[in-house]
Amino acid sequence: MKVYVKTPARLHLGIIDLGGDLGRIFGGIGVAINYPNVILEAQLSQSIIVEGEKSDTVKLLAEHFLKKYHIESKVTINVKQTIPKHMGLGSGTQLVLAVATALAKLFHVEASIRDLALAMRRGTISGVGTAVFEQGGFIVEGGLKTEKNKRFPIPQSFPPVIFHQPFPEDWLFVVAVPSVKRGFTDEEELPAFRRLPPMPAQDVGKICRLTMMKLLPSLIEHDIENFGEALTQIQIIVGEYFAEVQGGKYSSPVAKECIEHMLKLGAYAVGQSSWGPTFYGLVQGEKQARKLQSYVQAFLDKGVGGKVFYVKANNRGADIKLVD
Repeated sequence: MKVYVKTPARLHLGIIDLGGDLGRIFGGIGVAINYPNVILEAQLSQSIIVEGEKSDTVKLLAEHFLKKYHIESKVTINVKQTIPKHMGLGSGTQLVLAVATALAKLFHVEASIRDLALAMRRGTISGVGTAVFEQGGFIVEGGLKTEKNKRFPIPQSFPPVIFHQPFPEDWLFVVAVPSVKRGFTDEEELPAFRRLPPMPAQDVGKICRLTMMKLLPSLIEHDIENFGEALTQIQIIVGEYFAEVQGGKYSSPVAKECIEHMLKLGAYAVGQSSWGPTFYGLVQGEKQARKLQSYVQAFLDKGVGGKVFYVKANNRGADIKLVD
C-alpha cells in the first residue's frame, strides 16, 4: 500500500497587523492555487529511503516525524514533484505537510492537519499555508496571540481561520516567477520583521476596513472589480511597510515595472506573493489570462527571464489517497 499526496501551492496576499497592540500579530490573507504542486508517495520499507526531488530535506522531515510520534518502522518516500523554494509560493509548508500527512496516514497516526503542522514546526508566523493544504480556497487567518509587553510570540497554538470561501472558477491568476534573487528563507523572515517598527495603527485599520468592507463582500458577491481594487490597495499598504527590508514596495524592480503594466492591461488586482519574487495579476476568463500571460512572458524574456503561467484557484486542498 502507498499513500499518495498532491498539494496545492499558495499565493500569500497580505499580512493584516504587524502592530500587535491588540494582543495578536500577523494575520494573513491567501488563496490556494492548482499549480505548482508537491507530489509524493510513501510506503513501508526496511529503512528510510527518499527518492526524487529534495531528498535530503524530505529525509530529515521523515526522521523528525518518526521521532516525534515514537514510530520505529521505516518508510520509502518517492518525491515526484516539488514547488520552487523561497519564491513566494508556499513551498516549505506544502512539502512539510505532504510528508507529515503521508506518514500519518501510513502509520495510522490520529492527528489533525493543524496538529501535524505544529508537530512539524509550521504555523509559527502564518497559518495560510496550512489552511490551504487542509481545505483550499480563499483564507483569512487571525494571527497569533502575543504575551503582555512582547510584540512577537512563541507560538503555543495555531492561527485561527476566521474566513474561508471557495474562489470563483473563472477568476484566474497570471503568475510570474522572474529569474531574480529569491525571497527570504524561513530563518530570515522573523529577523526581517524585527527590524521594522510596529505597523502604524492607521495602516492596520485601513487593511482591516478594506478586508471587511470591500474584499470579502466582493468575493462573496463575485464582484471581481471591487475585489481587485481592495486587494491591490492592501498590497500597496503592505508593500510600502516592507519597503525598508525588501528594497522597495516590491522585492525587485522587474516586479514593480511589470505590475504597473499589468494594471494598464486590465488586470483587476496585482501584487506580490509573500516576500516574492513571484508576482501576479488577477483576471477573469482564459482569454484575458492568455493575453496577459503572453505580455508578461515577453516582458521577462526581454530582461531577466523567468516563467509565467495562469492558474485557477484550488478549492479542495491537498489530494490524499491510498493507492496500490
